[in-house]
Amino acid sequence: MKASDVKPEMRRVDLDLKIVEIEEPRPYVSRTGREGKVTTAIGEDDSGRIKVSLWDKDIDRVKVGSTIQIRNGYARLFRDEVHVSAGMYGKLEVAE
Repeated sequence: MKASDVKPEMRRVDLDLKIVEIEEPRPYVSRTGREGKVTTAIGEDDSGRIKVSLWDKDIDRVKVGSTIQIRNGYARLFRDEVHVSAGMYGKLEVAE
């Protein structure tokens, strides 16, 4: 799948992306009261760019210039932009 093919509410998203930008992490508190960090990165492939939500431990693993693989991820609309994430059931791998 390519970044340009991703639409909101898609499931089973598989993408290979190069990270070109990462925002400063910000804290969050979940509905269950769990605290953590989240940030938005921009990933690109030969079809275009897409925003990637990075949660907690993944923030430290991904750097600008990293190539990542998202397997079984999902897409959602956040502030009128499509974001992809590995989520609870997916996997995010960082190629060295």
